[in-house]
Amino acid sequence: MMRRFVNLVTLNWAERVYSVRRMNPYKELFYESAKAAIEAADEANMKEPFPALQTLQLPNPAMNFTATDSGGTLDMFSLFSPRATNEGRIVYANAMGEAGLYDADKHVHSTLGVFNVPKGTRPMCLSTAPHPGANQDSMYVLDMFPGKADGRCFEVLEFVSSGRSDLSNFKSTWRWRLLPPPPFVSKPGYQPSSITAYTAVDDGKGCSTIYVSCGGGIGTYRFETARHDPSCRQGWSPSEEWSYVGAWKLPFVGRAQYVSEFNLWFGFLEFGPNHLCAVDLSAIDSERPPTVLQNWQDLNPPEGQEWLPTYLKLVHLGHGKFLTAKIFELGETCEQFAVLTGIEMIAGDQSLKMVKHKCAHYGFGNESIEWVL
Repeated sequence: MMRRFVNLVTLNWAERVYSVRRMNPYKELFYESAKAAIEAADEANMKEPFPALQTLQLPNPAMNFTATDSGGTLDMFSLFSPRATNEGRIVYANAMGEAGLYDADKHVHSTLGVFNVPKGTRPMCLSTAPHPGANQDSMYVLDMFPGKADGRCFEVLEFVSSGRSDLSNFKSTWRWRLLPPPPFVSKPGYQPSSITAYTAVDDGKGCSTIYVSCGGGIGTYRFETARHDPSCRQGWSPSEEWSYVGAWKLPFVGRAQYVSEFNLWFGFLEFGPNHLCAVDLSAIDSERPPTVLQNWQDLNPPEGQEWLPTYLKLVHLGHGKFLTAKIFELGETCEQFAVLTGIEMIAGDQSLKMVKHKCAHYGFGNESIEWVL
């Protein structure tokens, strides 16, 4: 299925108001077909680089938020179960760990209680598919600098059955539960180091494994959310165990997403934030890092200008289409702006071809783009 909207979370700095704005990516960032995009590129290459930067017009807000803590900041926005059928459920939290859920499709707001321990600014958020026999996803949240809060850096938002037939009270059936921290945080001499890359691998039967890479020579670890267990009535049991994978790091920066139509994981290349890469993580070898199968330059900054990336996000729209969202700081002036690009992957006999569609620029004034979901 195709996603209908992409959610832009903006911040009005003067009023300290966050807004969720729902953008139609196909209207703003895509031609009617890959053929039309290729023809436009062929014509533009005779005159100027393609795609030329257009000016992005922000959609009207669907909902506004203000933080209740004294700092007036919201530290987390994440799409809960980011699939085509759940493209509007947004979980957010303030600096105190107070969390809520806004369903932009239903225009419904619900409270989600409070983290056991706040998870810092822009934590790792990963939604996983329901376990066998269950009908609700889970969201795993990890501080990007694990170990700062006495090891209480990892939690899961999970659905808890109340034993009642009426489950309409959202607050009473969802909870945050602490999970064991990555093992490296308890090693002697550990200093909080940043998570460099993360992703989830689903076995297709409802059990997911989370992979996390950390800097400082720590390497890569896996967290098994559950394992199949025929002895249990539901057919699975929670394992919730960390294990060491290897001394290497995953070859991308930030999150990589699994795309079923290509059976590959896509993310931004570790040392090339303006390059997408495709990696096969279906059979990870502890002896060596996964191999980058292909990479493509998805954005060409102007020559002579230093664009320093501060935020990178890849959104899979379905049917081979993606949106890349990047926030940059101009090296000389520290001016900040966002660039959104529509791209399409087309499968060939033995490789993928990237087709660039349109590219839009948004300069930050009183309002900035903070998250793209």
